Amino acid sequence: MGLAEDLKVLQELRDKGELSESAYATARDAAIGKQSPVQQPLPAANVKKPLLSTPTRVFLGAIILLVGFSFFIVIYENARTGQSVNLLHQSLTVTDEIQNVPAASWKSINYNFPSGGKLDISIRVVNGNPIDIFLIPADQMDTVKKSGWGNVKTYGDFSATKTMTYHRTAQLGPGSYCLVLRDTSLGILSARASDVSVKTILTP
Repeated sequence: MGLAEDLKVLQELRDKGELSESAYATARDAAIGKQSPVQQPLPAANVKKPLLSTPTRVFLGAIILLVGFSFFIVIYENARTGQSVNLLHQSLTVTDEIQNVPAASWKSINYNFPSGGKLDISIRVVNGNPIDIFLIPADQMDTVKKSGWGNVKTYGDFSATKTMTYHRTAQLGPGSYCLVLRDTSLGILSARASDVSVKTILTP
């Protein structure tokens, strides 16, 4: 029987006096409770655990910040000195300019390479006189000031004399260097100054 029929039977039994009020109430509540669906406990929610714990995430964040700060320092230092460093090991143009070199004088272009690499130098006298070209360690400039060019240590791979066009490529270690452009003409039967195109590329 359904709940309605059960309640009707209980009502009739009470009306006939066969059930007391208390017995009727107890039987009615039992019938209603029997028909009510049993509430099943809800399954616990699936809680996804994070892939990384909080301390691990904090540690990784600190590492990322440290690496980013290191890159910033390298870029800042090289920008301050007028040089650039290629952090991705790709060819980088360090110098691409025109230098004016008066007759019977010289000029130097300073380089500071925190890491070594293949140095490629292309030079062309746009107009003017043939020039001497050589590369020296930066500390050799003191020798030049004291005793001239005779005792200066140079890198033979980058040396040339009385040339109008020049192209040299060689491996070079980290350090500070000076690229010297020297015009030994007197400017009497020659040009009084030379315009020299200089392009330097470094591949770490």
